[in-house]
Amino acid sequence: MSTVASNAHSDNQQPEEFASPGSVANRTPRAHNKHEIRQLAEEQRQAMIENFDLEVEDKIRSMMAQLEADKADLQLKADCEIAQLPNCVRDMPLRAFLHEYNGDVSTAVRGVLKLDNEHQDSLVSLPETPLAIRLRRKAAANH
Repeated sequence: MSTVASNAHSDNQQPEEFASPGSVANRTPRAHNKHEIRQLAEEQRQAMIENFDLEVEDKIRSMMAQLEADKADLQLKADCEIAQLPNCVRDMPLRAFLHEYNGDVSTAVRGVLKLDNEHQDSLVSLPETPLAIRLRRKAAANH
């Protein structure tokens, strides 16, 4: 046996590395270590919260930028759809367009221009709007 181990056994003491957890020699450093560990854990927790906050703010900024881009795209599409309508339909109140002409551009133009079935052939064929196309497709699918 080594002299350190024999001296420790001769005094009925264990070497420090084998000391029991409840020994007096280890209480102060362990308590100090617990405090340091708690402080370190608190610092890590704060750092994680700050990092999370930064990630959330970045995600919010990204989503807001995407929202603005989507909003501008939708506005452009709506403006293009409206620009394709004849002026007489564009100038018409929306309520009248929907109630009197059921949202049909061709019917609205004929109604505004007071065309009857006889003069209908002289009118150049108007392009269908996406709404009219969807309604026609839906009606065809139901029949």
